[in-house]
Formats: sequence, structure tokens, C-alpha cells
Amino acid sequence: MKKNALYIQSGGPTAVINASAYGVIRACAAQHERIGTLFGARHGMVGLLKDDLIDLQTLPTDQIDLLLQTPSMAFGSCRYHMTDASVDDADYQQVLRNLRKHAVGYLFLNGGNGTLSAALKLDDFLRRHGEECKVIVIPKTVDNDIECIDHAPGYPSTARHVMITIAELAHDTRSYNTGLITIAEVMGRNSGWIAAASMAAGIADRTNGPDLIYVPEVPFCTNRFLEDVQTVYAQKGRCLAVVAEGVKDETGKYLFEHSMEDVQNPDLNMGGATPYLTWLLRRHFSCKVRGVDLGLMQRCASHSASPVDVAEATRFGERAVEVALAGASGMMVSARRVTDSPYRLEETMVDLLSAAMGGNPLPAKFIAENGHDVTPAFWDYLSPLVGELPRYARLNIL
Repeated sequence: MKKNALYIQSGGPTAVINASAYGVIRACAAQHERIGTLFGARHGMVGLLKDDLIDLQTLPTDQIDLLLQTPSMAFGSCRYHMTDASVDDADYQQVLRNLRKHAVGYLFLNGGNGTLSAALKLDDFLRRHGEECKVIVIPKTVDNDIECIDHAPGYPSTARHVMITIAELAHDTRSYNTGLITIAEVMGRNSGWIAAASMAAGIADRTNGPDLIYVPEVPFCTNRFLEDVQTVYAQKGRCLAVVAEGVKDETGKYLFEHSMEDVQNPDLNMGGATPYLTWLLRRHFSCKVRGVDLGLMQRCASHSASPVDVAEATRFGERAVEVALAGASGMMVSARRVTDSPYRLEETMVDLLSAAMGGNPLPAKFIAENGHDVTPAFWDYLSPLVGELPRYARLNIL
């Protein structure tokens, strides 16, 4: 007997999560003899809990094809966290009822660390209740902080967007012959992968990257930061520094928490380090100081998506269907790198328990000894993922 399938998007958007949806939809359609209806949940797990499902096979084919270039999350998401079943299993029971109601035998969850944790608990609950529903996670995150995978779909596109944007910003900072210090804040709650990408853009041509980067893996020292900026400014008459939103000081305190105290802005939260740093710099420098937050476009800018990222995200969606039909459950689609040049990945699978163990910080081998730069090894890692980058004139007159 055919079983139906359900696809759920969860967590924060990326530029290519809809490409994974495309992969799932096309793979399920190709397996119509084994899979009945493919449903999609509106707004993630909330849609499943509320029985708010869509028959994805009724959507126009030409619109499905456009998912490959559609930003953010076409089926919506949510930030809802189900209570642990050992405390209150009401949500899990509701999920079970709705899965049975729609004869769902294949559940595809497309998300990051929060999704991995939720999928692990849900798979355990379904197994304990004798439900033969295959649970497969398709990874995605712009932060690249998922364990047991070379890189997560979503990160290459964000890295590419940030690299290009920072390179363009670097050009802008050279337009005037007056002193200027610019702080650019990028995403990266627990890891410095995105900030590192901005610096990697300058490895081949230092004029196109930032002068300094600050990542969560290296404790932030205010005095050293001011000294770093002063050194660069004395040499160039300007300085461009990139800081990840999750940077903490030596006591473990987030920089955005300093913003709340020192800048007296109680509305700031994660992602609000820029006001504090610009406030700090203006106290120590008389030149113009600018703060720039790259904002949400980092995670949903499909116009600058990496072609490699789109292709891999699509393939991960297809792979999820293949392994579920082969009988796998409680697993995450993954890949390991075989070679950098030529770039080649090997498809793998990893159990949810291993994948959900924790974050994936930027390795020490990718961070320069001074703590505010990256090593050439990081460029070897990143360059195959981001695609061809724009080329700029090098007149050497400014």
C-alpha cells in the first residue's frame, strides 16, 4: 500500500531551502508508484499540529520549477518548540494523530540544529508508539554550525553574498580622502563562518576584504580591538572591521549586552553589537565612524545565491526521498569532502543523535594566530562553494 509523505520547512530562511523543497517534490513525483500524496505543512511544525497541510502535487508545475530561484521559505516557518514528551506529550500525540489521519509514512524535516533536536525526539516518540513513519532531516543553515557535515546548504550562498557585499563596501570606504572607520556586523550567533567568509574575499586581493574580523571563537578584548583599529587606521587613514553578531567578551558576555547597558537601548537583542562598537570607537577616535548591519539579506538573497549551493540543496532533497524509501529513519542527509581541487563530495548519512550533539565552530586551523584574520586553508575550503566572484578594476591610485 502506498504511503503519503510530508515536507516541513523549519527555522530561519536561507537562499536555497526552496531548492531542497524542489528536490523533495520532484523525487516524490518520480516515485509515484510508491508514494501517494506529498503534503507540505504551512509554517512548519505549527502547520502539522494544526493540520494545516497543502497537497504539493496540485501546485502548478511552472511555479514548482521557480522554487530553484525563489528566496526565503515558500511554505513558511515558525519558532515553535514542542515541550519535551517526558514533561507533556500533548503536542507529540497531536502530531501522531495527524500523521495517521493523512497516512504519512515519510516525514522530511528541512532545518538546522533546532530541527535536528526536534526530529530526534519525534522519531523516538513515533518508534515507541509503533508508528512506521520514516523521519529524515535535510540540513540547512546559514551559520554552518551543524555537526557531521562538510558544510550545510545555505551557508555557501550567505558566504558568497557577504563576500561580495563587503568587497563593495571596501570600495566605498576608499571613495573619500577623509578618515573613516567602518564596522560591519554579520550573522553568526555561535560561530564565525560568515565573518570568516568576508575576510576570505581579501585573500587573493587584500584591497577587497576587511582589515579585521572578530568571531565568537575568539574572546573579544576591548583594548586589543582599539589597538587593532588604531594600527590599521594609522597605516591607511581608514579601517573596515567585520564582527559576528555572537561575539562575546572575555567574561562570556555578548557585545549586544554591552549595547543595552552603555548605549541605553533596551530594544537591542542578538545582532545589536554595532551600536556598542560605534559608540566605543567614537569615544576614542575623532574621525568619522560608521556602523553597518548587513541584515536579513544575508540569509535570503537568492539574487546572489551560489550555483553550487542551489545544486547541492536540490540534491539533498532528492537524497532524503531515496533513503527514506530504502527504509532509513532517524537520519540526516550529509556529505563529506573528498577533495578541494577538483571539488568533490561524497554523499553520506548520519544518525540524528550524532548530528544533534551541538554546534560546529570555526576550526582553529582556519583562524590566524592574531585572532582577527583567516588562514589560506580557509580559502581552500570556501572557494569551491561560492562560485565565480566579481572582478574589479585595480588602478592602485587611492
